[in-house]
Amino acid sequence: MTEKIYTPEVIQENPFPGDPLLPRVPQPKSPAGTYTPKADAEGRFPTRKIAVELLGQALNTKSKKILQEFQFTPSGAIQVGNYKKGVTGDLRISPNGITARDIAGLTTFAIDGTTGDAVFKGTIQAGAIVVNSNIATEESSNGNGRLVFYTKGVASIVIGDPN
Repeated sequence: MTEKIYTPEVIQENPFPGDPLLPRVPQPKSPAGTYTPKADAEGRFPTRKIAVELLGQALNTKSKKILQEFQFTPSGAIQVGNYKKGVTGDLRISPNGITARDIAGLTTFAIDGTTGDAVFKGTIQAGAIVVNSNIATEESSNGNGRLVFYTKGVASIVIGDPN
């Protein structure tokens, strides 16, 4: 059995019209307003410019750390996480406030950016509390104690048994 020999196909050079690097090929005259590609006399491609300082100094993508301060645009919002019922919760920060949901879809905390009102689902702990209103302890109708915050004479927050 004879062995078949394959040879590479020869591709004929097809010059770019108006290419100054091919002097032996007749060059057609370019009409006004026609642009030709730029190349240097030796036919080298222009050197590629790589942005080194763009992310490397501010974000480390390997360690996933933010290295410098960033500024946010005045409008828009940030969402951390992607809420999926029964799988994962999310956190949203917007000009109107901050809200967080648990995996059941219940709001775990919310801070209203317009009024300053805050709602928490869980326990709040602090070393000290400073309140700009009157505070009173009262006995509820069933004998249990409760803590009442008064703002301008009106009970605004009641902690404990409301009855």
